[in-house]
Amino acid sequence: MLGAARDFVAGIGLEGARQVTAEPTRRVMFAAAAASSLLLAGCKGLEALGPPPKPAAAVGTLEHAIAAEELMVRTYQAALAALAGEPRASGIVADVLADHQAHLARLRSRLIVPPGSATAKPIRSPAPPALPTGQRQVISALVTAENAAAARLMGQLLTVPPAVAQLMASIGASEASHAALLSRPGLAL
Repeated sequence: MLGAARDFVAGIGLEGARQVTAEPTRRVMFAAAAASSLLLAGCKGLEALGPPPKPAAAVGTLEHAIAAEELMVRTYQAALAALAGEPRASGIVADVLADHQAHLARLRSRLIVPPGSATAKPIRSPAPPALPTGQRQVISALVTAENAAAARLMGQLLTVPPAVAQLMASIGASEASHAALLSRPGLAL
């Protein structure tokens, strides 16, 4: 076959033509290097990439805020059951419960957890505290919980990114307004 090519070159008057060797370009070399590293990584699996980075401190703060808000939701659900015979108080508690459920949804929307990461296991919030009996005592316990939640959220603002800090400040202000609403005269008769 090579002889036929020489004969062809000689037949068209290109005597003395030199052969040209194609040398690999930078693109070809880069593609080959990338392919070989991918093949090596494929043999070792994801471990070839190293361990995943540890989550930032703000992720832990957000996870704890979510767990605390879950606890508030369960506390308000228990309070709503305890105040079933009190239409005025249970109506206000149901409205505040809806606010806490909205807070929880907003906090959860800020936490993006990649599958298999260290934060894939949610933090379990403790069982809600046992509420006292009587409307006045239940409302008083809710006011105490709201004030503690507002103070906790405000204390964490410096440990999270600005967008999350804005959300946590807004929720903290809402918690404080819940305490004021529940402390209104005439509610805890």
